Amino acid sequence: PRLNDDQYNAIDIIKKSSNNVFLLKGVTGSGKTEVYMSLVNEAIPKEQSSIVLVPEISLTPQMIERFKGRFGREVAVFHSRLSDGERYDEWYRVKAGKAKLVIGARSALFLPVSNLGLIIIDEEHENTYKSEQNPKYQAREVAEFISKIRGCKVILGSATPSI
Repeated sequence: PRLNDDQYNAIDIIKKSSNNVFLLKGVTGSGKTEVYMSLVNEAIPKEQSSIVLVPEISLTPQMIERFKGRFGREVAVFHSRLSDGERYDEWYRVKAGKAKLVIGARSALFLPVSNLGLIIIDEEHENTYKSEQNPKYQAREVAEFISKIRGCKVILGSATPSI
């Protein structure tokens, strides 16, 4: 699908800014996912990897289908409902550089992603991004920390931002 002016402007600001953390505010259906896909599409030719976090596993199939439709085998999926074998297989694909895009729950942040260029946190206001188990963490804070270390961009998408 073609991007509208607002989507183009958002992408342009993200690409040109020296800032690394961005809030992409828009209601459901406003086209945030198309912005995400365009940014991932621009990262792949630069040999950069991307992580897209979704708040709940139940939201993942829809997101996976959209991204797999565009990026095919470049997509790895990582969440707690995978079997141990499936988790290992996806971990290995990421580690080996065979997947340039990881879609998953908050634990996907800890995968050994090479040349990370982009972290997207969809629906960043959701409380499922907060781990109450030890070690306790908030995925947004971890993403911002990774950004400082690795220099990647972080996109926080939401209709009702927490910040």
